Amino acid sequence: MKFNFFGNISKLLDNKKFLAVFSIVLAVVFWLVIEIAENPSRDVTVSQVPITLAEQQDDNDNRLVPVGEYNHEVTVTVSGPGYLVGSINSDDVTVSVSSYAEVTNPGNYVLNLTASVDKTGCTITKISPSYVQVTYDFNTEASVPVEIDVSEFRQYETTDCKINRSVLKRNSDGAELTALSVSGPSEIIGTIAKAVVKPDISSVEGGTFKMLTSNFKGVLTFYDANGNEVDASLLTYSTDTYVRVVVYKTANVPLVPTFTNLPGYYAASESGLPKYSLSIYNETSKKYDTVESVTVRGPVDTVDALLQTGLQLAPIDFANVTTKNTKFNVSFVLAEGVEVVDGTEEITVSLNVGYLKQKTVNIDPSKIQFLGLGGGLTATTSYKRGINVVLCGKSAALSDIKIDDITVSVDCSSITAATVETKTLVVTVAGSVEAWAVSVNPVEVGVTVN
Repeated sequence: MKFNFFGNISKLLDNKKFLAVFSIVLAVVFWLVIEIAENPSRDVTVSQVPITLAEQQDDNDNRLVPVGEYNHEVTVTVSGPGYLVGSINSDDVTVSVSSYAEVTNPGNYVLNLTASVDKTGCTITKISPSYVQVTYDFNTEASVPVEIDVSEFRQYETTDCKINRSVLKRNSDGAELTALSVSGPSEIIGTIAKAVVKPDISSVEGGTFKMLTSNFKGVLTFYDANGNEVDASLLTYSTDTYVRVVVYKTANVPLVPTFTNLPGYYAASESGLPKYSLSIYNETSKKYDTVESVTVRGPVDTVDALLQTGLQLAPIDFANVTTKNTKFNVSFVLAEGVEVVDGTEEITVSLNVGYLKQKTVNIDPSKIQFLGLGGGLTATTSYKRGINVVLCGKSAALSDIKIDDITVSVDCSSITAATVETKTLVVTVAGSVEAWAVSVNPVEVGVTVN
């Protein structure tokens, strides 16, 4: 078959789609020819080209890195064929330091820049600026002492409520912090003398916190030895902290004596206590002065509660109240953080129970009551002799007392199986009788549980 070249060409020229594509290709070719012929080379300016800075090592093998503020970008001029340079952007250009030979220790440096372009036939003719001013340093860590500044709180203090102490604490475990671990450039770390934390009171309205212990977010500032503030923008430290401001209240609180083995007679009275008077010994006059209260200082809510309930005195064992012993020197039962601030160390409690006498009665061991037994258990004692109980009380009460008014018991609530144990005897007197036991003999007996 004979190939009809001209006939085929004629058919293509009659094809509208072919003519459209052919026209575009021909136009591009003509444009390239004209562009190359008329403008073989030209310059373009590319801005915001990033500078690549490399880490270095100092003479002590510390890793030096760029720190602080420096120019991160430059502008470059690229020269090349017009059809190439027109499409160049900042991603096609690399700018770096021409030499790090002088970067051998922490310090400030002026480093010359060099640039290259990722386009064959194009070159960099200008870098602006042609250098970078940069500080190289290595990171180090230091323990910085912390001070708490509560000066802004003072305006909210009242006559009886004042800031007692303030501490920096860690959120995670509540541990008290006296120093912070801070890391950053050695040049900055070396200038820090202390960290000062101020409680952020911006969220407090009208100083309503003044009556209570409160936790606040801390505003931290670093200072050098001359009291100048240190720029903390390049420092790293724990922000998992808060400032606890402890506000204490001072007040006169009433005193309340307490007792163990208190006879039922007094417990059932209107006050629940025997009649008493309180006094302190005056070293100057060598006499006892009547007292009803003492001055304490402590957490506001705790002191407020003491104003209602009174400050308890150390308990007096009523078994020690005898014909010759009705006066006791006792200390205070102080809650955590509370202290007596008026110099009082102890209180003399004088019991006003009238003229007392003592009486000894003998209780048969068969009268012992075994309390707290469960699970069908029974108990007996091997002790066979009489139990001597010394009672104390007013003469009339002792004269009228009956054996049935006296209970001797053993607490067996801890026993859950058959056993033989030695148990303490407990003596109580009926609540209607103004008397109490001051001793029992024997103090303990053997108990058999089946």
